[in-house]
Order: sequence, then structure tokens, then C-alpha cells
Amino acid sequence: MIKRLIKGNKEKRIILILFILSTSFFIYQNATCLSWDFSSYVLNAKYWFDGGKYFEPLRPPAMPFILGLFSVFGWRASETIFVILTSFLFMYSTVRLAKDLNFNPIVFYAISLNAYLLSVGLINGTELLSLAFLELFLSFLIENKPISGLFLGLSSLSRYTGFAFFPLILLHLNIKKILKSLILFGATVSSWFIYNYYKFGNLFTSIADQYANNILYREYLIQPMQLSHFLQLQNILLPFFLIGVIIKIYRGFEQIKVLKRHKISLLEFLNKYKIELIILFLLFTSIFSYKNTPVKDVRYLFNLVLPTFYFSYIGLNYIVKKTKDDKRLLLFIAILIFIVSFFTASFLIQNNLCEPRGIYLDAINKLDELNLSECSIMSNAWVILNDLNRPSLPFPREELISRSIEEGQIIVLFKHVKEPPYVFDNYVMGSLPLIYEDEKFIILGTGKCLPITPFEESYLQQLDKIIFDLYAYHINTNPCFILFHNSPFLEKTCNFVNLNGFKQDEYRVLQ
Repeated sequence: MIKRLIKGNKEKRIILILFILSTSFFIYQNATCLSWDFSSYVLNAKYWFDGGKYFEPLRPPAMPFILGLFSVFGWRASETIFVILTSFLFMYSTVRLAKDLNFNPIVFYAISLNAYLLSVGLINGTELLSLAFLELFLSFLIENKPISGLFLGLSSLSRYTGFAFFPLILLHLNIKKILKSLILFGATVSSWFIYNYYKFGNLFTSIADQYANNILYREYLIQPMQLSHFLQLQNILLPFFLIGVIIKIYRGFEQIKVLKRHKISLLEFLNKYKIELIILFLLFTSIFSYKNTPVKDVRYLFNLVLPTFYFSYIGLNYIVKKTKDDKRLLLFIAILIFIVSFFTASFLIQNNLCEPRGIYLDAINKLDELNLSECSIMSNAWVILNDLNRPSLPFPREELISRSIEEGQIIVLFKHVKEPPYVFDNYVMGSLPLIYEDEKFIILGTGKCLPITPFEESYLQQLDKIIFDLYAYHINTNPCFILFHNSPFLEKTCNFVNLNGFKQDEYRVLQ
């Protein structure tokens, strides 16, 4: 595939070297770093393919499905294969998109492997996968091929943010191609909706669960946009990005003057400036999505990487042409940017992003020593423990912890984990029955031992149980109500497609 896109053995070798180095980084990162989200996707894969006992409905299905397909080689091998496959897919999609943009593929790929993408792209599992599928969607969209809808569907099933780019399908600017692309998109995502309906009784359970967990019930934690997150994303590319934006704005005004002299139709305008419209749409939707997410995290800006790489390439290319119009200089600077990014990301692995497994393995070994290996436990690191083959449940709220212990739950709380706050409250912790404590973790319990049970509740189901235990009332967990409670028409339509009639729910309690 790459041979058809790249001409010349030297160029192919450079692409291959970049791929090998970046993939080696991703493999090392996966082998040495624990990640909550990555572990969650692995657990979902084990649930589907290996009789696992833990499942999070809010997770999109693409990554667990891919992991499951390769699980015949063992789960650790499956993770490594997934990392290699995703890295290869990103290389191919980036090179292909570069050709459609009339960019030098090596330069575009090299600057795309910046420190932010290397650090964030695969540590949580899905970001780089969704980006690779998004690039393929855009590549086929620019080429005006309806198969683009398939890759937008795959991007959306990797990260739900992909659904925001659905309107771009209209840029095929041809009714038949739009319809074909929409059909492929719908066919791709429909299997997941059908599974949701079969498993939970509503097509949109997973999406509503993620929306409730990340946005609806996080509004009390609203944080302002943080400039530092943008700087982390663009890092060494920032000056090139700014120059690229200025150049595009200047050329845009120049083109507007030309358009005023030569009247063109809307269709001609959309076709002529399709690429610019796509990049602007990606730019503003990415920032808008980040702005409207209550809790700000640098990873929530991930979709901004593509506009960053696009404008950075334009800026870098402009500088080189103005100083010395030499393709070798352009390539040299791009490779230098990659080298700086590679070592920066490697430094971050050692100092910021990685968490050792030893603490959790020590806790598991201690549970075995205390003859608690067959007991149900609740923990503030329940996902990590599940991924390390120790079934666990989410930690109880402070108001419910005593009752949970009395019922026979064993509570394992790690001191380095920020939640729950009561771990750091000496009065609360001193009032609870202690089994074991050291500088790393605490084990609470009374000696009772509840049997281990599978965990597959949605976030909304968990929240409803907590609210009822605390306040003796239920919340409405209908995904249609959660997603569209502010829009009567959409809520009615959602209920209708879920075979519940064209109506709004009468019980309208959120929390």
C-alpha cells in the first residue's frame, strides 16, 4: 500500500524508519505504563471473547473488538499487535492524506509524530486509532469516494467524538455519493446500536452513559479552557502553526477579492475550497467540544492535532521556500522536529505519564496472604485490579462505606489515587475496621466474605442505585431522556425508534 503512495526507495526507507521508531515507542509505552482507559478496553474485550467478569457499557467497541480478534495469541500479545496495527494504520492514513493535500508525505508524517501525539495517542488506547480512521475518511472524501462513510463510522466507533464530523459527508457534493456514504456509515455504526438494544434495551445506552459520565453529571466541576493544554498539544510546532494560520488567512482574503470579480456558484465554491472547509470544521468543532466538556484534560483536545499538523506543514513549507527553496532542507527540519518530539515523549514516559504495576500487585499478593482471594472487593483502582486479573467493584461513597463493609465487602484503597477524598480523612478512616495498612494502600473489612460477582452495570444504573441508597428515590436512566431531555421532539423521536412510542417520559428526575 505504501509503495503505491511513495515513489523512490530512499523515501520509503525514511517512512519505514519513522514507523519503526514511533511504533517501538508505543510498544515500550504499553509495556511499561498502566492506563485506566486502556485497561477498560482490554476488560471489555475479555468480557466478549474470554468470559470476563467486568464490562463498561460506556466504552465504544472498535478497540475491544480488535483486541478480541487477536486474543488467540494471548492477551498481552493481543495488546502489542493492536499497538503495531494502529501505528501502521496511522502511517498509511497520514501518507495517503498527505498525497491528497499535495503535501510531502515524509514531512507530513514526521511532523505528525509530535511529542503530544506520541505521548497521548495510544496510552489510553483509542485516540490514534480514531485519528487514523478519520484521516482515511477525509482522504476518501477529498477523492470524492463514497467509501469515506465506512471510515467515519469506524472512527466514531473508536471514539464517539467522530460523530461530530458527520456533516462533512455532505461535501461529496453529489446526491448519489452522499447517499452511498451515508449508507456505509449507517451500516458500520448500526451493529453497535443493535447490540446496545439487545443488551440494555436501548440503542443509545453506551453513548448516553458516556455523556452522563463525562458531561451531564460533571457540570458542577466546570473548568475554564486552559492555554497550557493548547501549548502541550502544539509544543514545538506552535510557531509553524501560527505562521500557517496567518498565511491561510491572508490568502483567504486575497481569494475573496478574486471571487468578487468572478461570480461562482455555491457548489463551485464548496468544491474549490473543500479542503479548507474541512480543516476549519475540524478546528472549530474540536475547540467547541473541548470548551463544553466540564472537566478539562489535554487529551480532550486530541482532534485538534490534524488542523495543527495541516497549518504547521504550511508554515514550515513557507519558511523553507522563503529562506532556501530546498526540499532537502524541508525534510531535514521535519526529521529534526521528529527527533526532538521523540526524546521529549520518552522523557515524559519516565517522569509524568507512567504508573508502575508493583503497587497493585503488592495489594493483590497481600489479599492472597490474608486468605481474601475469593472475596468480593471494592477499590478506588478497580479497573486496574480487574485488568490484573483480580475482580473488583467501584469504591463506595463515604455515606455507604460502613454499610458495604458490614455486608461483607473488602475495601482496598490506594493512597496515591486522588479519589475518594475520605481516604485522606483520618477521622473517617479511623472509624472503620482495619485489616491491613502500609504506606501504599489500606485494606478494610470485618472478616465477612461476599462471593465475587460479575460487573456489567452501566454508569447510569450504578448512579441510580447510589441515589436510591442515599436518598430513597430513583433517577430516570432512560438514555433518550438523558441525551435529549431539553428537546421534546428529539426525546420523542428517540423513544419512538426504541419502540417506546412517540412520547416524552413522565418521570423527569435527573439527580
